Amino acid sequence: MQRRSKQTKRIPFPLAASLNGVKVFGKANRVELMSTLTQSSRIVWKDFHDRLSMILAATDDSVTDMHLENVLENIFNILVLNVGLNDIMGTKSIDVLKKEFRMCYPVIDLILQGIKPSEHTLYFSDLTMCADVALQIESTVNYQGVLDSFLEGTGVSYGCIIANGCILASSRDWWVLSGKEISLLTFTTEQVTEASIDSPVFLPVSSPKLPYRHVVFKLTDNVRLCILCGQEPTMSLLEKEAHKLRKANLDSWTIFNDKTVPFCLYNRFFTIDESISAFLVINVEKERAAFSIFPDKPNDVLTPRHKLDLLRTFYRNTVGSVFPWNKATAPTFTSPAHPDAKADTEPVLHRAQECYWSSEYHKCHAIKSSHVQLYVMYDSQVFPPTMRQCTRKLLQELLKDRMIKL
Repeated sequence: MQRRSKQTKRIPFPLAASLNGVKVFGKANRVELMSTLTQSSRIVWKDFHDRLSMILAATDDSVTDMHLENVLENIFNILVLNVGLNDIMGTKSIDVLKKEFRMCYPVIDLILQGIKPSEHTLYFSDLTMCADVALQIESTVNYQGVLDSFLEGTGVSYGCIIANGCILASSRDWWVLSGKEISLLTFTTEQVTEASIDSPVFLPVSSPKLPYRHVVFKLTDNVRLCILCGQEPTMSLLEKEAHKLRKANLDSWTIFNDKTVPFCLYNRFFTIDESISAFLVINVEKERAAFSIFPDKPNDVLTPRHKLDLLRTFYRNTVGSVFPWNKATAPTFTSPAHPDAKADTEPVLHRAQECYWSSEYHKCHAIKSSHVQLYVMYDSQVFPPTMRQCTRKLLQELLKDRMIKL
């Protein structure tokens, strides 16, 4: 089975066979082949449960091995989500697996699209493996209250409202799921085109062998109600309550007809420095993230697509080399010895708390505070001390006013 992003050419079968053959040859000689570099691409191999072997080739030189391995893990997890680990491990025919995997192609394509993002790549969860949550919306409707009323009427514990790929409201139990599971459920829910579906899903971390019911109601073109449940309640009861929810709040969903809401807000929603072009904030402990791209700046040389691509690139270059990957131990750096230090003086090890990145048209600054990471893009004219001050102020604003559900 081979999938590719729209921007890349299909790998010829002889080359694909050679890449697999090199892996098999190394394994036969007790050598684990993990990655390699060519003049035009980076190639990563990864095995899952000694059953599936995946090979990923990427042409973007800003993508590291760690992030490509995460792409492969996302792809395997979406296979588990739709097929179940038992079928993957137990099915002897590769042709049967290929047929079952076809239902995963739309989400796999979204994940691969994240390697070379476009104006349609309005998400970060494929990269961070955290759930994308919405920024606070200026609305008279309490979306959390709307969801709570639905869940109370149906007796369901796991549910959320998703608008343009971001979680707008959710039940408390929804956050029991891992960030990987929530992000993949969000991708799967976003692909639903029918008025409603009721299908089984396997949670890759929580329940890879026993299925849950995944019920989705399409409230509008860009808003969906997603729940996980067992055999109860009945679909008729869920449809009745979902119809009431949709009808009672019909006018309130129109704000999401613009696919850039809730993360690309043309009106700045709270006090924020005008030099800021975009930001990404992550709670690595709770595996939640939110971002915003500001396309309304005068005389802006960067389009929203470029800002999104640059912010993703900044994240990829920072995480793993400067900041820790989610809950992993942060990388350590050795400070050079002082010229007057004694010969037996121990080197000073420290972990970076900030990171700067500058170019001709933009600058970036990242800061790590406890379990929260904030990545901010600025205009090119801003000086580093000003960036540092603005980033700290932005972080305080986000956490103080609870603009996001971190």
